[in-house]
Formats: sequence, C-alpha cells, structure tokens
Amino acid sequence: MPKYFFNIVLDGQSTVDGLGQVFPDESAARAHAGHITLLLADRCRDPMNSFVAVSGMDGCLVFKVTFRPSEPET
Repeated sequence: MPKYFFNIVLDGQSTVDGLGQVFPDESAARAHAGHITLLLADRCRDPMNSFVAVSGMDGCLVFKVTFRPSEPET
C-alpha cells in the first residue's frame, strides 16, 4: 500500500509530515486530507494561505486540499 505525507500549511505556517501514513489508495488519502481541513477549520484565519499538500514517497505532490472560508452566520 502506498504511503502519503500530509504537509499542512495553516495561515501560511507549514508543518511537515516526516512519518507519513499508509492508505489503500489515493481516494482514501483524499478523504483523510479533507477530514484534516475540517478538524483545523476553526483555527484557520487565512484560508487563502491554508491547505494540506499531500505527497508520495518520492516527495512529489500528489494532490492539494484547500481550506474553504467558513460560511457567514446569518
């Protein structure tokens, strides 16, 4: 199974995943990255400079999941 590295950039500050996680496929890794953005959404002040960049074992970017701005409360 492939290993994916979830590098988080929150408000322009990066956190590098040095260990990675094994997932059966890219779809499962994408679901996990989306879950990460949901968990961190309350801490995100700058969605334009916040995302999860997911790379493979070779260090190349596989995909990126951006943070979405919170919906304004009405």
